[in-house]
Amino acid sequence: MTTTATRPTLTPLLLAVLALLSSFTPLSIDMYLPALPVIAVDLRGTAGDIQLTLSAFMIAFGAGQIFYGPAGDRFGRRPVILSGLVVYILASIGCGFAAEAGQLVLLRFLQGLAACGGVVLARTMVRDLAEKDQAARAMSLMMACTSIAPMLAPLIGGQVLWFLGWRAIFWTLASIGLFALVAAFFRLPETLRPEYRQPLVVSAVLRRFGELFRHRAFIGYAFTSTFMFSALLSFLSGSPFVFIEKYGVAPRAYGLIFGGMVVFMTLGSLLNAKFAPVFGAGRILRYAVIVPAVSGTAALIMGFIEARYGTIGMWPFLLCFGPQIATISLIGPNSMAMALQRYPHMAGTASSLMGVMQFGIGALFGAMVGQSLDGTIAPMTTAMGVAGILCLLSHRLLVRGG
Repeated sequence: MTTTATRPTLTPLLLAVLALLSSFTPLSIDMYLPALPVIAVDLRGTAGDIQLTLSAFMIAFGAGQIFYGPAGDRFGRRPVILSGLVVYILASIGCGFAAEAGQLVLLRFLQGLAACGGVVLARTMVRDLAEKDQAARAMSLMMACTSIAPMLAPLIGGQVLWFLGWRAIFWTLASIGLFALVAAFFRLPETLRPEYRQPLVVSAVLRRFGELFRHRAFIGYAFTSTFMFSALLSFLSGSPFVFIEKYGVAPRAYGLIFGGMVVFMTLGSLLNAKFAPVFGAGRILRYAVIVPAVSGTAALIMGFIEARYGTIGMWPFLLCFGPQIATISLIGPNSMAMALQRYPHMAGTASSLMGVMQFGIGALFGAMVGQSLDGTIAPMTTAMGVAGILCLLSHRLLVRGG
């Protein structure tokens, strides 16, 4: 029999472990971004070929969540997370030994499949232990901690690239995975209530996904966070080549630029954690979605002007990218908390569906940017602008009508 006294609580230590598990997304993406041009030369691939290593990770990360959420609802959060971390470590080691672009794409796909379990079930565990605005607060604190990863990852990646070469970046990721495995093994409790365990049967899983798709507001929240994330992935896919190759920014300086943007994202997460219980996650979200639409549209227009006349330069674009990327700290946690509040009995499945949409659609945006790179900033700004507008429309047309 389960009692309140024996149930785990969201202690600072547990929140720190969950933040570490959630950080595998930015770590696995951002740490090797400064090395993309170097990898392309070393493995004799084109920019599009090497960009596929990013898209492969994202597609696998999104698709794998179809399994991890329902598996977490059946077997519990803890064993699924530990299994994924073991595979992640092995895949990361393999990436460091890749001999050609195709091998790296395949290994990154496997790395993405392994990494998504911890991310999906970390936010599921928050939902297991907190409700609505308190869940939004916890997710924001977790995101603030996680924000350290995209801030430090390009800096670390640039330094490792400079001193040890790009392969050592993946061995560094394997070491981080090992540390997370040890921390999770000793400090991660099981948060799934026995009465909420769901059967891992295809028909039952599809039925739960169908229930979620029929709820208009849930899909609205899911698309709102998805298109916000798509803007971020569009930036991640195009910015290394745009800033390093077009504007001549050094790889280590690129890490500083990206890190500066993430500082604002971290501040946004801390502010959201403070004010979500005061004003409500839904109210904050209502105003936050305006920012990516406005800044994204401005960048889109300037991108076409820059591509045609080359008169704008890099810095005005950073003034647009900064607010748009920073706003994910408001849109992501609040969308997730509002979407999951109705589904405590299948929080893993609901978290999975949102993850599948985020990373699946986001990977498509990133792949389109990578394959359409033409030496100008326009492909990246176009994708970010479209994503920002769709983020606002998803909230206004689906959530408020749901």
